[in-house]
Amino acid sequence: MSTSEDAICNSLLRGKRIAVVEDEPPIGMILGIMLDELGCVQAGSARTLREAMILSQGIDADAVLLDYRLKGELSEPAAQRFLARGIKVILTTGADTRDLPETLKACSVIQKPFGLDTVEQGLIEALRETSPFLN
Repeated sequence: MSTSEDAICNSLLRGKRIAVVEDEPPIGMILGIMLDELGCVQAGSARTLREAMILSQGIDADAVLLDYRLKGELSEPAAQRFLARGIKVILTTGADTRDLPETLKACSVIQKPFGLDTVEQGLIEALRETSPFLN
């Protein structure tokens, strides 16, 4: 990526409010650090489907990084609530993307394990309203 592309990407993400829903505390911490490095603001967090459902009700966020499986429960109900509120959903998963339900096919997907570049790309694409499946 060139310096001018870096500047464009950084300006697209700077100040964006991103929530993190992740059931593994170390991964949640790493995502928080990544968001900070990308110039984003962590808008909230959750570790269970119940917490994600509560978070989805009143959060002010541009997007959410949402683990597809939370302690064995699928996060689809929370994803639907975030989407209904106009919040972009970027699913993080180690699952085969072909197994995602039709209702989530419009969401961006970041395959685990992921790095900073993949998270950055996923956020940029989601906020630009495209929905690629990222590896």
